[in-house]
Amino acid sequence: MPARLLLIRHGQTPGNVAQVFRGLESAREPLDDTGHAQARALGTALALLNLPRPRLYASPFLRAQQTGQHLSDALNLPLHTLEGIHEIFTGDWMGRPYSAMQTHAHEMTAPDGQFGYPGGESLVQVGERFHSALVSLNSQDGKTLLVVSHGAALVSVLARLLGRDVRATWLSGEYTHANTAVTELLWNGEDQPTVLRLADASHLQDEALRF
Repeated sequence: MPARLLLIRHGQTPGNVAQVFRGLESAREPLDDTGHAQARALGTALALLNLPRPRLYASPFLRAQQTGQHLSDALNLPLHTLEGIHEIFTGDWMGRPYSAMQTHAHEMTAPDGQFGYPGGESLVQVGERFHSALVSLNSQDGKTLLVVSHGAALVSVLARLLGRDVRATWLSGEYTHANTAVTELLWNGEDQPTVLRLADASHLQDEALRF
């Protein structure tokens, strides 16, 4: 039986509002008040689903851990840290605005020659490390795996899982996740997963919680 895999973006942070790349220093960036409220709303929505045999994981970055803790409280689950699913390292682009991804996409070549950040990681690299982390959980057959990660990391791993060109997918915005948005997949650990919902933020019914 395939695992039910829920890929979740963390709640809103001050850096998200400022829309500026902060590099690895953002590992300690907390949720803001809206981010905490978003995570609580998601926890309430997930608790209503009576998810079968759930296991909860989060990136080691603080904003993912805080989001995961709200889900832990709502679902009465222990929160486990999963290495390899943290956000992309933006290298030389630290301090640049998010808008540069659109206006200067032609400059986005990582040291490995793939689409990504000069002096940082490529989206292919991120997708591979994230995928490896998920494969390490594939013994959880038939369980529900809730995995709290980050915006670019989620685009990267979804392109990897679904066999899509990561550059085209990134630029199209097709896999962009709002804060606490959820993608739900059925995945057996090997074959291409079945997408049940993509970047769903319907739990944020309060407009004040939408960025």
